Amino acid sequence: MKHAKARTRLRGARGLAWAGAVILTTAGLALATESLASAAPAAGSQAYGTQHVAYLGHTFTVPSNWSVVNLSKDPAACVRFNVHAIYLGTPSTSQKCAATGVAAAEAAVLVSPGSTTASASAQDDAIEQRITATLGNVRITASYGTDRSVVTQILASAGVPTPKIQTPSAVAPHAVAPHAVVGITVAEMTYTDVGLGFDTCAAPSTAQMSAWGASPYKTVGIYFGGADRSCAQPGLNASWVSTEAAAGWHLLPLYAGPQAVPNPGEPSQLTSPAVQGTASANDAVTQAQALGLGQGALLYDDMEGAGYTAADSSEVETFLNAWTTRLHALGYHSAVYGEEAGALAVLNGDWGKMAEPDVIDVANANGLQNDDPGADPANHWTGHRVHQFVADTTQTYGGVSIQIDEDYLNLAAACKPTGSGGIVRPHYVLSCGAGPE
Repeated sequence: MKHAKARTRLRGARGLAWAGAVILTTAGLALATESLASAAPAAGSQAYGTQHVAYLGHTFTVPSNWSVVNLSKDPAACVRFNVHAIYLGTPSTSQKCAATGVAAAEAAVLVSPGSTTASASAQDDAIEQRITATLGNVRITASYGTDRSVVTQILASAGVPTPKIQTPSAVAPHAVAPHAVVGITVAEMTYTDVGLGFDTCAAPSTAQMSAWGASPYKTVGIYFGGADRSCAQPGLNASWVSTEAAAGWHLLPLYAGPQAVPNPGEPSQLTSPAVQGTASANDAVTQAQALGLGQGALLYDDMEGAGYTAADSSEVETFLNAWTTRLHALGYHSAVYGEEAGALAVLNGDWGKMAEPDVIDVANANGLQNDDPGADPANHWTGHRVHQFVADTTQTYGGVSIQIDEDYLNLAAACKPTGSGGIVRPHYVLSCGAGPE
């Protein structure tokens, strides 16, 4: 779950110098380069070269220092939205990705084959910081982070209409009283495990998960939403969730929301932390419901970084307080992933002053298969702790290799059998049935 390394951002790209052309077709996807005259940059702006990338009859003008990734020639390539790249083709459900699932979003574009009858359209999701568009026979997903103008210029160069700002769907509060017993659903598979688990950037395919059925892991971490979710998730949908839950896999749903320390030296993304915490919780619930993770599910906010300044700590406290408060109001359970000297220090230090999460997930790659009690010195989350104890390792089971982070889950006290009475934490009574619906 650790951050990827910082990347150079492109901002205010105006007066671009024409440098080359890349021509890709379904037949050959051949590369051609041509020299073009340089254009004088506008006063005070930086000049970048550009290249023309043609795919299925559409041409995109992108900076020349972007990577052009042909997914037909490299089907296992990892489609990441934290690097400057244009990807052409359909991402594989078996991408070979590093385990890192959270990184500050960069300007990146994925162009895939689409419906030949779809009309041209574009929607901008400001929470996810992604523009989705259709254009003739292609569909486009573009992340932008702080580089929205760069991305809209690229899309406009291919004739994509001006994106419409997407209004977030209304999320209704949970209709059941706060202390009601949650029914036995797939959501239960998010809070009923003790033992080993793993997380990785892109959800493995069903075939890969089947091959790993004989592994020691029982839980799989999935990055299901958030602007800083760095990998494309072509195979992550409601069918995948129900299939894996039915196969006995428990789930660790991770939301990659705004960060106090997006990358070393970069400004905080928490510009309005109370508003962003609530908005992130609303978005997380919307994304979770689309995957079939209903009310009662435990959702994790991934808050990276350590060594926060006082301002960082204040922003994180405000954000996480809003995150947990809103999730509880919507009938969901709250978890926070972070480092002992980062988000968890905020939670411990502000105990009793904020809405605390029901579960903590400790980022501490010390190799110890335990729930890291040292990260919880007052034992606030005994029986409600997860520990990421190994980062970025490659494991192979059933002939399938995946780069993962390893986790130990101790959610023994996260629920009790139905009818056994309430517990101090989490805030709601959870039921422990035999499995998912």
